[in-house]
Amino acid sequence: MIRSVVLAEDNLEHCFFFRKCLKEVAPEVQLAEVNDGEKLMKLLERYLPDLLFLDLSMPCKNGMECITEIRENRSLNFMPIIVFSINTKNHSIQTAYDLGANLYVVKPEQYTDMVLCLEKVLSMDWKNPKSITKQYAIHNSYRAFNYGIT
Repeated sequence: MIRSVVLAEDNLEHCFFFRKCLKEVAPEVQLAEVNDGEKLMKLLERYLPDLLFLDLSMPCKNGMECITEIRENRSLNFMPIIVFSINTKNHSIQTAYDLGANLYVVKPEQYTDMVLCLEKVLSMDWKNPKSITKQYAIHNSYRAFNYGIT
């Protein structure tokens, strides 16, 4: 069961949207927010969430740099990382997974889509994040999470 989430996101509108949808889906989940990669890494020195939702485009330290630093840190490398980005480029998706992201989610734009996405992500078995990651690999190429939106 997910009890705590960190959202690393520099866009205030995206933070508000995420916060509102998370509150609807799982009001019991504690949410911490940071708006740049350096603040994220400082937060993770003292606070370990059950899940990290990580934007790729952030100031000070981008999401790819954060993934690398997290995976190189023995006290953090087990933490599930969900890239949460508007970037749909195959190269970015592949790189994020290669660096150690467990899931790549393209940010939903509609409220109902975001609610559905969060419901599905939070209900996954995060005790074994690598098994989740394997579901999105096809012939050594990764794809973004499909939360059922057509």
